[in-house]
Parts: sequence; C-alpha cells; structure tokens
Amino acid sequence: MCLYWFSIGFWAFFVGTQSVTISFLSSFWWGWLLILGCTFIPVFFFHLSLVITKQENTTAKRMLIGSYWVTVAFNIFNLLTAFFTGEIVYRDMYAYPKPAFLFIFYFLLFDLLILWGTLLLLRYLRRLTTEKQKCLKLFLITHVLAYCGGMDNFLIMVDVRIPPLYPYGLYVIPFYALATIYVAYRLFGCEIPRTGEAAGLAN
Repeated sequence: MCLYWFSIGFWAFFVGTQSVTISFLSSFWWGWLLILGCTFIPVFFFHLSLVITKQENTTAKRMLIGSYWVTVAFNIFNLLTAFFTGEIVYRDMYAYPKPAFLFIFYFLLFDLLILWGTLLLLRYLRRLTTEKQKCLKLFLITHVLAYCGGMDNFLIMVDVRIPPLYPYGLYVIPFYALATIYVAYRLFGCEIPRTGEAAGLAN
C-alpha cells in the first residue's frame, strides 16, 4: 500500500509543482518523472489487490510479473525514444507530455490492471464480516470515483475536456486517500483496544 500511494504522491507532486520543477529540471526530465510515477500506479494497485485478497491464481501472478517488466520497459522507451511521449504541450496554462504510439498500450494496461484489481476486491467482499464489508465498500466507492475523476488527466493530454470531469475530477483523490487510511486501519486489525481490553492486555 505504501508503494501504491507513493507512486500517486510522486505523480501528484510533479503535477502540482510543474511551474517550478520544469524550470529546475527541464521539461524533458519533468515529463519523464511525471510519467514514471504515473506508470507504476496501476501495477502497484494490482499488486495491492492480490495481497489484500490473498490471491493464489497463477494467471494473476504471471500478469503481475509481466506488468512490472512492461512498466519498466515503458519508462526506458520514454527515456530513450519519442515513442511513448513526445514534446511537452501546454493546455489551459498547464503542461502535459504529448502521448505517442506506445502510450496507447500503457493506457490499455492501466485500464486492465485497475479493472482486474477492482473486480478482485469486489469478489473479496463476500469473505469479510459485515463491518469490514462496509469499510471496503467505502474504499471501492472512492476508488471508482477517483479513477473516473483521474481520467480527465488522460483526456486533456489529447486536448479533450468533459465538464465537470475537467477540471474538477482530480479533487476526488484526497477523499480516496482518506478512505484508504480508514480502510487500512479497519481491515488490517489496527483497531485501538477498548479500555477494558487494554487493561487486560496490560495485565
């Protein structure tokens, strides 16, 4: 989970500080680092979903390993060629790497891993207690809203705007982060003991 949210935070940092980081790093390195964070989001989420659901499916595990290798390859192509993203373009005063041919395959992989991981979590709901089901449902609701909202970041790269998805879609992500903290607290046995239980543990 830490790696998943680190990749989101890494990407969000370069989105939010682009006016400073572009001038400091140059547009090429800003774009490469932005894509670096972005490309690892789906594979880390898929990995997280396999861990949470204790997935033993061989196909899913092979997909995970293959996705890591493909993600690394995408970033190498983005570093050494113009086949993944090209120049930096400005839309509505914000900078975006312009997608190239290989970016289409990344977008398809992104959708596949996010959808697959989400379906695994939905199926996992049946194995939880009623209270924990509510927690995971909260996570899944904010998860779906955040990724739907995040689609505006892909669409604007090809100069497509769908109000109110653009420019407000990304504002769902902080609520997704809060829901993740709450779910991690509830699902992974981190509840604070009640007073009586704490006294018993102390004895």
